[in-house]
Amino acid sequence: MSLLGAIQTGARGLSVASAGIDVTTQNVTGASTPGYTRRTLRTEQLSPVEQRGLFVGQGANPSAVARSADRLLGVRLIDATGAQSSSTTLAENLRVAESYLNSSNSTGIAEALDQIFDALGTATTDPSDASLRRGVVHAAEIFAATTSRIATGFAETIDAIDEQIGSSLEEVNATLAEVAALNARIGSQGATLGPADLLDRRDQLILDLAGAVGATAELKADGQAVVYLGGHAIVSAGDWRELGTAEDADGNATILVAMDDGALDATNVVGGRLGGLVEARGEMEGWIEDLDAFAFAIANAFNAQHALGFDQSGAPGADVFATTATASGAAAGLAVSSALADDPSLLAFAGASTAYGGDGVNLDALLELEDDTTIFASGNARSALSAITADVGATVAAAQGNEEAQAALVGDLEQLRESTAGVDTDEEATHLLEFQSAYRASARVISAADELLRALLAIGG
Repeated sequence: MSLLGAIQTGARGLSVASAGIDVTTQNVTGASTPGYTRRTLRTEQLSPVEQRGLFVGQGANPSAVARSADRLLGVRLIDATGAQSSSTTLAENLRVAESYLNSSNSTGIAEALDQIFDALGTATTDPSDASLRRGVVHAAEIFAATTSRIATGFAETIDAIDEQIGSSLEEVNATLAEVAALNARIGSQGATLGPADLLDRRDQLILDLAGAVGATAELKADGQAVVYLGGHAIVSAGDWRELGTAEDADGNATILVAMDDGALDATNVVGGRLGGLVEARGEMEGWIEDLDAFAFAIANAFNAQHALGFDQSGAPGADVFATTATASGAAAGLAVSSALADDPSLLAFAGASTAYGGDGVNLDALLELEDDTTIFASGNARSALSAITADVGATVAAAQGNEEAQAALVGDLEQLRESTAGVDTDEEATHLLEFQSAYRASARVISAADELLRALLAIGG
């Protein structure tokens, strides 16, 4: 190799070492950035040249900066992130709703129901006693207020869910637009050798979309990504579809995907946080229906039996509870009739109009409602109420169990990704020392060749 060739080869060595230091520096500074993928410098050896029968190498050039990305693992992490976000959101909202049934801070509905029958039982000692009658009315008021509070709490949580669904789509649409723009900039240079910073940013945004709406993705070898929602492409190359909301016939927020010929209802296929919100809303709507059916049945059972008795004026019993005409909204609207709340003498405890509330015949009949198994298909009133609370508890427990399982899965995948694509700062420190040594060595080659060349020139001069 000539001295000029040695200088050129040394210069190439400087270029490789300098590029290696740049890549190592980027790895170190990006180590704590979410979604950052470790970079690796790739080099290529130049073809040797023949000199006097010998093949002499010309050194190497930096050829590319490669991402240590696993596309299959990336797709699995996207799927798992959407499932975890959905399960976490569902569990959080169900726990909020369950808290309305919690009797630790206030009277629970089962306790309130027991208080009615306890007050009725106490009143049997003297059905005409005004204070005992007031106790019955007070217990009924507590039961009605407790039932209404729980149903109203469920409804308010549903309203809050609808507000969250509507407010979150603006950010989702902005993310979709950015993913499409990054797709266009990335081009087709490949998922490994393409612009690493753009690829990292885009993949992290897709993870955000998975967490928000349960988006899935196809990460192609050419560096492009197709993002799907429920099997429908919402990002392809540089194009994206806008998400919006509308109200259905029941006033619930629905999620729409813009299409060329209109919009597609994606409410039942959305995942992530929005999917968790939609599922939580569905569960709570079912709980409200169950509570409405219970309140409607128990209120009408009390009213029907009360109507068979007579109050202290000898008049037939009026309604104990003011309720709705149908089961819908019965729990939230449950209340003690205003007339009875003002005048406990209207309690129809007597079995005859001439007893003036003193014989307690109808009072005993009202007490028997506690064990009546004809009002509810699941047994007596307490059994029906237990079935509702048990269903709520089981649903919340299942959601929490799924939340923990999904969190563990995502944790495992993130740990696996970290082991394949994450940055080990100790390893990068070793690489930095290697590139520094290579830089110094290449510099010394150039310096030595330069000195020899100067000496030759001096001799020739």
